[in-house]
Amino acid sequence: MTDRLMPDVSMAPLSMSDSAPERTVRLLYQRRAQQMFGLARRIGLGDEEASDAVQEAMLRLWRELDSGTEIADPDAWVFRVLYRLGMDSHRLSRRVAAVASRLGGLGGSTAARRDGDPAQAIEVDAVWQAVDRLPERQRAVLYLRYRADLPYERIGLALGITPSAARGHASTGLAALRRRLCVEDEL
Repeated sequence: MTDRLMPDVSMAPLSMSDSAPERTVRLLYQRRAQQMFGLARRIGLGDEEASDAVQEAMLRLWRELDSGTEIADPDAWVFRVLYRLGMDSHRLSRRVAAVASRLGGLGGSTAARRDGDPAQAIEVDAVWQAVDRLPERQRAVLYLRYRADLPYERIGLALGITPSAARGHASTGLAALRRRLCVEDEL
């Protein structure tokens, strides 16, 4: 998400033509943007990620209000969403670290750190590009396991296979990735 997804509402004056959801979002952003950004930073997001998370939380609030959902306390609601977005970001980092460590030789936990290091981003991209070249079933299992964080029982249900078959596809896929990425690393 870019910084321009949502206009800088702190500078845009409220008008009578604003819808109720728009008015609520603008007022909340004017009052709480700094605190929301601060929370996002305190839970471990980098500046860019924190800014994106604040925008995403505000956009979700806008969508909920615009759909007619009544939100008794928009301040608390948006902080809860912001916290959850931060936790989702951390879970994704852990999943990437798990895939990298299972593959070995890819920097383990450093591959999952999200501090803007382009080399780490390339490493993570290389892993997922290699996953994209696996057979469909292995690719689906690895995605559901390490991106969606599903247990093998739920992966089996989702794909119409047994949990042990899901484990087998994951094991075979990880072995293929290890071989492929180690060979590419040596080149």
